[in-house]
Amino acid sequence: MMVMTARIVSWMVMSSDDLRYLLEPRSVAIVGASSDIRKVGGAISRNALSGSFKGRIYLVNPRRRTILGRRVYPDLTSIPGDLDLVEIVVPAEAVPDVMVQAAEKDVKAAIIVSAGFAEVGNVELQDKVRSIARSRGIRVLGPNCFGVINTMIDLDLTFSFTRALKGNIAFISQSGAMCCGTLDYAYSQGIGFSKFVNLGNKCDIDEADILEYLESDTQTRAIALYLEGVKDGRRFMEAAEEASKHKPIIAMKAGLTEAGARAALSHTASLAGRREIIEAALRQSGVVKVEDVEDLIGGAVALAGQPTPRGVRVGIATNAGGLGVTVADWCQSLGLEVPVLSEEVRRRIGGVLPRFASSGNPVDMTGDAGYAQYKAVSQILLECGEVDLLIAVFTSQGLVTSDGPAHGIVEAASNTRKPVIALLMGGRSVEQGRRILAQGGIPVYGFPEKAARAASVLVQRGILRPQRPLGVES
Repeated sequence: MMVMTARIVSWMVMSSDDLRYLLEPRSVAIVGASSDIRKVGGAISRNALSGSFKGRIYLVNPRRRTILGRRVYPDLTSIPGDLDLVEIVVPAEAVPDVMVQAAEKDVKAAIIVSAGFAEVGNVELQDKVRSIARSRGIRVLGPNCFGVINTMIDLDLTFSFTRALKGNIAFISQSGAMCCGTLDYAYSQGIGFSKFVNLGNKCDIDEADILEYLESDTQTRAIALYLEGVKDGRRFMEAAEEASKHKPIIAMKAGLTEAGARAALSHTASLAGRREIIEAALRQSGVVKVEDVEDLIGGAVALAGQPTPRGVRVGIATNAGGLGVTVADWCQSLGLEVPVLSEEVRRRIGGVLPRFASSGNPVDMTGDAGYAQYKAVSQILLECGEVDLLIAVFTSQGLVTSDGPAHGIVEAASNTRKPVIALLMGGRSVEQGRRILAQGGIPVYGFPEKAARAASVLVQRGILRPQRPLGVES
């Protein structure tokens, strides 16, 4: 009994360092592995084995001898050597037995993908699993979860059809379906991740645990959170406040309406909170809040790639007057300032543009502006001391291809510590420019409101954490 008590205490005081067994395992066993990729166990097995993960991966299924060309073990206890992590993909009622085997193997962490627990009212079974885990010091992710991805070690323990690109954004979500959709969307936009975590029912590991781990993760420059409910609000706030001192955190909170709260409770057993309380808690913790998923991802891209502005003044350089006006409208509606430029700055801008261009703010360089104009005007705006960040706007008008302006923006941005955001509106005609900007570390958006909202996210970060460092170097 004394040993059991000691194990429980140890489980309760584990530090974020212990999550390395979950997110940086040296050995993984998949219980419920399958060769049928139409099944969850098959999709997870395929993803785990298709990367270049250097650790050991074991497949467990008592009814098979080989799966996907790999030896299969009948149970966890028959696996030779130590195990860091077990991923469980079996019917809910079989999970406790697997957890007992995991305890016998001295496993450090478990991912329970299986559904059928508290989210459908089966609280007793979930409590039983948690009790086993507590008694043996096993950290548990889930149940009812999508899994985890660590692109830095090329380990994908999810059942997604889309593999995550490598990047510097960590994504934490309570919803597995949100993870699937986000991965697919991000891949189409060329957006990569460092870590990808679905929490599921959160019987043990929650947002606070992952935030504590990510605070010192050198591969993560920004953290994106999709929240439905927070069970321990005080601990979450403490973890978020500490992590946000070191790197930006952006969050979307769902379940703020009565209908949304009911839905959150039914699919992840999550209790949602009142909007005003949640929003105040996020602000107090230094977390930037957004209203939709596209802004969550778009804002995270800006936060991960750009420095924090020291003010709210936006400079706009555009080759299309209408787009410039629209961006200015959106900026002002979001509480940003589009200042009138001084005569000296306007004179300098006028010196690099044709007579019929406008040197105001927005600066309308006209439709034939290319590399030289974009570079020169961007540099003037970034150096003049009258703006805190730049939104560079381009749309193809049949006069100039997008590559020249993109190169000009990248070169101007390379000589400043002020943030730069690009708006390239169009389809195929701006694809090359998008690639050039992305390769140069400039976040690119396709519509005025998205660019303005990304700028607003950066400004909010500056207000919440003034003059804080952006984060660790990647």
